[in-house]
Amino acid sequence: MKKMIFAATVLAYCLLVSISSNAQEGIDVPQPVKESFNGQFKNSDYQRWVKLHDMYVATYSVGGTWKDAYFGEDGEFKGVGKFITLDLLPVFAMQSITEKYPDYEVFELYQYECLENGVCFYAVLKNDKHELMIKMSSNGEVTYSQRTRIKGTRVAGTDIAINKK
Repeated sequence: MKKMIFAATVLAYCLLVSISSNAQEGIDVPQPVKESFNGQFKNSDYQRWVKLHDMYVATYSVGGTWKDAYFGEDGEFKGVGKFITLDLLPVFAMQSITEKYPDYEVFELYQYECLENGVCFYAVLKNDKHELMIKMSSNGEVTYSQRTRIKGTRVAGTDIAINKK
């Protein structure tokens, strides 16, 4: 259950970053979190901090690549993530998406690496009616999914008849 909450938190963060660049500025980051970040990522360029539930996320740049580092409130390093393109998705994960979700288009991909679960991938898939968020392993096993209806779509048969004169 704890892993599922953490996975949902990571996914929520991914969506927040992609939807809006209005991240919280000037938040009070605890000293242990700052020290942990500085110890783990000495050669990085700091960009910003965001607090999500009981975690702090630092978005930083290394060698021109933007990444996110996740820390617990006590400064414990949880993992690192980054947005990726379709060509960086492992073959079995891509095969799983095309076989299991043929009616969906890949909208966004996020790679997350942690000590607990290793490497996993979050994908946002869309079609005309639904948005689907999935978490999967490198071998394509889907361990979490959530489907939401895209607002503004009509249910078949609810079109308004037009009276032509």
